[in-house]
Amino acid sequence: MDKQRLHLPAITRRQFLHTSARAAAGLAAGWSWLATGQAPAYAQKRTLTALALSLFVPPGDERFREIMQEFGKEAGVETRFDTIQVVQIPPKLAAEAAAQEGHDIVDMWEAYPSLHKRNLEPLNDILEPLDAKFKYFQGPKETFYQDGTWIAAPWYWLSFPQNVNQRHWDAAKLSIPTTWEELLQAGKKLKRRGHPIGMAISHATDANASWWAVLWCFGGKVFEADSKTVALKSPETEAFLDFAVRLYKEAMTSEVLTWDDAGNNRFILSGKGSWTINPISIWFVANRDKMPVAKDLRHYPSLSGPAGHYNSTFNHCLGIWKFAKNKELAKEFLTYFFSEEKYPSWLAAAQGFCMSPFEAFINHPVWTKGDPALRLLPKEGPFIRSQGWPGKPTAYVAAFNSEYILPDMIAKVIHGAKPKDAIDWAAKRTERIVKETKI
Repeated sequence: MDKQRLHLPAITRRQFLHTSARAAAGLAAGWSWLATGQAPAYAQKRTLTALALSLFVPPGDERFREIMQEFGKEAGVETRFDTIQVVQIPPKLAAEAAAQEGHDIVDMWEAYPSLHKRNLEPLNDILEPLDAKFKYFQGPKETFYQDGTWIAAPWYWLSFPQNVNQRHWDAAKLSIPTTWEELLQAGKKLKRRGHPIGMAISHATDANASWWAVLWCFGGKVFEADSKTVALKSPETEAFLDFAVRLYKEAMTSEVLTWDDAGNNRFILSGKGSWTINPISIWFVANRDKMPVAKDLRHYPSLSGPAGHYNSTFNHCLGIWKFAKNKELAKEFLTYFFSEEKYPSWLAAAQGFCMSPFEAFINHPVWTKGDPALRLLPKEGPFIRSQGWPGKPTAYVAAFNSEYILPDMIAKVIHGAKPKDAIDWAAKRTERIVKETKI
């Protein structure tokens, strides 16, 4: 018999009589829980579970786990926080949705909540009070508030500034660019000096984020404002594609065609790379591990193009599955986590890597009084657009990203395809997504 003390919930007289009758039947059948050592369902201690990608700043994960444990002690439940690599999250979410079982709370970003909307518990009852109290920024709200329903709780967004090895730029007597064209011209010189620039043109999550931003800066778009009309066939997309291929051929090396999501990190940390655009995980790792390159790393604002200054991000959220075993408990935890007592402590533990979706916390000391390298990050907010803009981040966008159509379109031209043929291929693939994806 399990010697752990059982915490029995209060039950009504009717429940008592019903349970007693079932126990008597069980005894008659010879499978009493007293005999097997397995407590009946109502007597078993609940376990609240959560799943998220592993942050590049481990103390952020640890603080989230601690807050779950603190909640568990107060609620009288067990808790478990699982973290996996970013590329593992989408298939894991799909597997849990297909099986209709898994974690109670799950980390999603951008269009993935739209893809899984039918399986997500509406959260108006807990998020409306949070919005009134702390006020969500427009970007996260547009991403997770759909047709009058909060389908998930905004958690954080990531800032994508320029990540620069200043030593290489100074040695080449180059100014830091403010436009994509300036980057191309500087990148040519840096590549000749043995220190190329780099952006993933591969099946990497960062590749999607980076090339969405460049597309917007050149006036292109994947979808119209109605979020379903495919808009890839345009002179603006042609201009974007021409620039992307020139940037690759003149300022990068072929390694970017096979990068995973850590590729740009390795590129800069090796000392070889001179530039990439990325959340500042590179800076965190270099300083944490006391790497020689750390003293040379700097951050600068994202770039503008002929059509304006735009940048992409990943708006992360916490969703609750409709099939979760502990839905109400999960809601109670979200209210607990996004409180003035707990949420700021998580922002501090994440060391400024994760931007707050709330206006009330954007001036947290982690940015305003912390390391100068972090102070730029919240300032990217005005340039951020959700993937899918000028439309919404729908299930179509999630499917579009999962097929890596933008980087593959660029790669096709790099490998010899005609630009118009590559655009036609991308448009047809996207139109098929719209036709086949339920929304």
